[in-house]
Amino acid sequence: MATIKEVAKYAGVSVATVSRELNKSGYVKEETRKKIKEAITALNYSPNETARTLFKRKSKMIGLLLPDISNPFFTVVARGVEDEAMAKGYHIILGNGDGNEEKEFAYLNTFNVHNCSGIIASQLSTKEAFDSFEAYHMPFVLLDRVYANHEFVETDHMKGGKLQAEAVIKGAAQSVLILEQNLFYKSFNERFVSAKETLEAHQINYVTLNEISLTEEQLIQTIKEYEIDSVICSNDVGAFKVMNILHKHHYHVPNDIQVVGYDDIPLANLYTPSLTTIHQPAYLIGKKACQQLINQLEGHEREHHQILDVSLIERQSTRRA
Repeated sequence: MATIKEVAKYAGVSVATVSRELNKSGYVKEETRKKIKEAITALNYSPNETARTLFKRKSKMIGLLLPDISNPFFTVVARGVEDEAMAKGYHIILGNGDGNEEKEFAYLNTFNVHNCSGIIASQLSTKEAFDSFEAYHMPFVLLDRVYANHEFVETDHMKGGKLQAEAVIKGAAQSVLILEQNLFYKSFNERFVSAKETLEAHQINYVTLNEISLTEEQLIQTIKEYEIDSVICSNDVGAFKVMNILHKHHYHVPNDIQVVGYDDIPLANLYTPSLTTIHQPAYLIGKKACQQLINQLEGHEREHHQILDVSLIERQSTRRA
């Protein structure tokens, strides 16, 4: 079955334009409308009529789109959303976007088909996906990975990056490896920038690598070449990967190399050595986002931008100089 993205490509227009035409939710030029209809016919695309019929009815369903539910951080976020939703008489449809544009489109369409009243989502992977998201004209709240000009709940990532750097500085860091993820996301970018600025202020050398594409060979080569004694990771899952590689190559954590994570997932305190990390209140992020969306749906006063505090949790993976 053809997708809305394929219809847009065939017609030579954006996904948002196709969505506006299908949902009759905005102006579309007559010439463009004809191209979309031709594409629908040629590709045998079947927009869901149930959602269109139920357009004016309010549901008690909320779409929740997260980037990676295999990451325990987002599992806890989802629990916070679900508990709050259930307490207020709403139900959740959960989608795992996986940083994949096609999956994000599919879940957004699913939310529309099920007539969700609103959506809670992390920042989508591409501008085109977000344009499509906005084209549905459903109330929404962004969480964790956000755009500053929309309603959101996030944590203080600038503070978090600073605390990561201060943790390794406290352990007498001389040469630091900062592992970064997609800096397109505001959260990762702010942590990265803040950690670098803090290390620079203390005149500590650092190098950077992309954590997503990091290989075992690349990590070990970088450690040897730059005499790395500290690693700052973008999340706890990445920190566990690093510590596993270090153990395999007979480096001792934290004596040889100290490691700092981010998120404070439940496993962080159970791993050996236990992980020094930045605590994000994952459950509270989910709960606050759900409260904010429901207040929006029900016409109540609400905070439009919520920034929650973070804290450093010192455990066994960093030194105490």
